[in-house]
Amino acid sequence: MASSLLKGVILLAVSVVSWLCVYMKGRYTVDVRSLPQHPRSQLPPYPGGTADNLLWFLQISDIHVSRFYDPQRVPDFRQFCTENIDIFKPPVVLVTGDLTDAKTADRGGSMQYEVEWRTYYGVLKETNVMEKTLWMDIRGNHDAFDIPALHSNRNYFRQYSSMGQTGKISYHHAHKTPFGTYSFVALDACLNPGPRRPFNFFGYLNESSLASLQSLADETVQSNMTIWIGHHPTATILSPNPGLKHVIRNGIAYLCGHLHDLGGLFPFLYSMQDGGTLELELADWLNNRRYRLLAADHDMLSFVDVKLGEWPVVLVTNPKHAMFATPSHEPLGRIAHSTHIRVLAFSPDPIATVVVWLDGVRYCEASHVEGPLYTCPWNPAHYGRGIHTIAVDVTDSKGRSRHQEHPFSVDGTRSNFSFVHMVILQTDWLVLMKCIFVLVFIGGVLSLPMLRYCSTAPLPPGGSNDSQDSLGGGRCGCAFARQFVHKWLSRLSLLTKLDQLYYPLLCFGFYIPIGPWFYGELIQGHYGALFMHGTYIANASLPGLWSYAYASLQIATFNVPLTIYLAMLLDNHLWHLSHKHDQASNNVGKTKYGLYRQIIGLLRLHGFGVFFLIWQLYASYWVLVAYGTVSFLICPLRTWSLPLAGWLIYKVRTLPKEKVAHLVR
Repeated sequence: MASSLLKGVILLAVSVVSWLCVYMKGRYTVDVRSLPQHPRSQLPPYPGGTADNLLWFLQISDIHVSRFYDPQRVPDFRQFCTENIDIFKPPVVLVTGDLTDAKTADRGGSMQYEVEWRTYYGVLKETNVMEKTLWMDIRGNHDAFDIPALHSNRNYFRQYSSMGQTGKISYHHAHKTPFGTYSFVALDACLNPGPRRPFNFFGYLNESSLASLQSLADETVQSNMTIWIGHHPTATILSPNPGLKHVIRNGIAYLCGHLHDLGGLFPFLYSMQDGGTLELELADWLNNRRYRLLAADHDMLSFVDVKLGEWPVVLVTNPKHAMFATPSHEPLGRIAHSTHIRVLAFSPDPIATVVVWLDGVRYCEASHVEGPLYTCPWNPAHYGRGIHTIAVDVTDSKGRSRHQEHPFSVDGTRSNFSFVHMVILQTDWLVLMKCIFVLVFIGGVLSLPMLRYCSTAPLPPGGSNDSQDSLGGGRCGCAFARQFVHKWLSRLSLLTKLDQLYYPLLCFGFYIPIGPWFYGELIQGHYGALFMHGTYIANASLPGLWSYAYASLQIATFNVPLTIYLAMLLDNHLWHLSHKHDQASNNVGKTKYGLYRQIIGLLRLHGFGVFFLIWQLYASYWVLVAYGTVSFLICPLRTWSLPLAGWLIYKVRTLPKEKVAHLVR
């Protein structure tokens, strides 16, 4: 019976995983061919051999000016504002948040340091970068740490930034050229009020903020191209219906930062939204010194991510990268009518050669036209079907070289985005975290009443003790699995049938989604309470998102381990009660080897409990560091859970045998 049940569970799990894979593939694949085509797709002007209809600009993100860490960060930023700006000469620089670090020296706390903001703004003033280009900076979540309101004196963005002095946090700039208007729309989704970290990771837009962004979007209708910028990826921004993605659907791209490179796992994160808008996350300046060069060439967008100090910088603008083709937002049909391959090449020293390769064959050496533009004639009809490859080798007069390569297509064939990138940037993380919490809550909390009221065949007192767990070599794997499952079901079932253990565990489990986790100074000078569903602070309520993950972590790293540990202790305690006389006779002739085995047994029994209790103590300590003494003392979720665990352990260790004699054979 158990074997059939196990096979059924495995079959169900495989079926669910298979269905999930099929669903996710459909969910995270955008069929661009079903999108409407750009109205000027087949109309001139076409990319040719002259330097017209060409605009380039830069993006930088997550600068994290800090008073405590990485003293080279600011000099490198100063270098970018002088050397790179002078070489690229961009009309616009997009700075997508986290201008300052706002972390305390121990990295656990957070607050706004005016010296960091003065340093950031000082670099802008010293380098005259705001006179050389339009410096479009916006806030990131670090710039909103510990700020009770936008008008607060601690909101230094208003005083020490390029755009903050205008009094706007979300704004629209229309860049006018002889060949059209290009709109840049900045959106600020930072929490207002802004609590201290860590519950300030996600963004939030209320109905009023979303309506304001819609008004900005309406201003861009007549633009050749619209670029949206923000700090948070859209997947990490909560917003009411119709949602942020609906508002920015007119944009060819949404440029953001915030995720850095996810600990080095993803140096590049690119995706496409359902409506064809690109979402392009840029790795940080903080650790990677990354920035992005973008170009609108005949209203087709191209970009390349670069590290500071890498020269030459090369960007092929025609034909553009096939992965980033957005037929509803740019006139891709112009590629088929183009007469020249077009390459932008930048370096502190003169460019010596620009060599173009098509499908691995040397095609031509491009000629310099004007500024950074190099072109060579081509016939796109020769590459009219499917995916092809263009590569460019650029060398400057100092001998530095750069190889740039990407797939392209003339007929609209696209290469696909990374599935993992699409999942990271396009998942509804609120729904996902809620689903994860429900599953963890069912497994870690609701399983207790199921075990209590479902009959499980009892074992003899101490019959599931680890000393009796070993199986003979002739037993098969299924038999071992059945015995292992039966052993633990018996242990846990016995635990839940003891009221003095069951009800505290159950009530604490239900407290997590219901009660306040802690109360304290979430913002300097302002006290509030944190619940799983949100935060109440400074006469405002902020929705929860990260808190659902935090709740799942609490159940997985404390509630479940505590339940398992108590079951182990109870089983061990019953075994000792039933073998008192045997232990007394054995102690008479105890040897050094027997003492060694006893120490190992204690470590096996209590090592697990000591580990997770230390982890909970460590988590409680970080509540103290992040939010202060009051939050540490009034913290049922973390701090109070330790005395609860100690009391339950004491109850198990002092449990009389007659209390459980009727529950075991």
